[in-house]
Amino acid sequence: METTLTGIEPIPVEYVLGIAQTKATAAQRRPYIELIERWGDETGHADEASQLLKRLRDGQEIDAHNMPREFMPRFRQPEVAEKLIEIVRKIDAVIASKQENWTWAHVMRVMVDEGILYKPTVNRFDQLICSMIPDKGRDTVRKHGDYTYIMGQEESWSFWAQESYINPTLAAERSICNQIALEFAPVLTRTIRAEL
Repeated sequence: METTLTGIEPIPVEYVLGIAQTKATAAQRRPYIELIERWGDETGHADEASQLLKRLRDGQEIDAHNMPREFMPRFRQPEVAEKLIEIVRKIDAVIASKQENWTWAHVMRVMVDEGILYKPTVNRFDQLICSMIPDKGRDTVRKHGDYTYIMGQEESWSFWAQESYINPTLAAERSICNQIALEFAPVLTRTIRAEL
């Protein structure tokens, strides 16, 4: 005998999709995907389920015409957003090549200090960056760099000690941030100058 709850609305499939879109990894999204697939098969809505799952896959890549709210308004404008995404992909190539001592912690610091992002958590920063780089594995950004030290500095990177005899570690970190800021220069409103 089947029991039903009277007066309770069934959970809409769009609601399930919305929850799935908030999950960072494929493993976390898998139960929701299976639920939507099963709904499609059992209710004769296979085509609708397929469309919903396509939206879920597309939703994992950032859309220059609909940037997340963590980006400051200027960087949500499509033409600026497209350039920003290109720059992030270029920075990713430099980090992956290990030709510089750049880390994603440095990139986050520059993006926050230069007014590109409004102070996201490290986990959210990881999601944002991975959504800009096709096939970038989750957690790779979050685990790359000393966020506690870099983000723990009170003043903007441009005010950190430049002279190594004052603070050698901070001077080195400032130099790295300056190199990264130069990459972002085409989308910034202030001028970034290379430091020697």
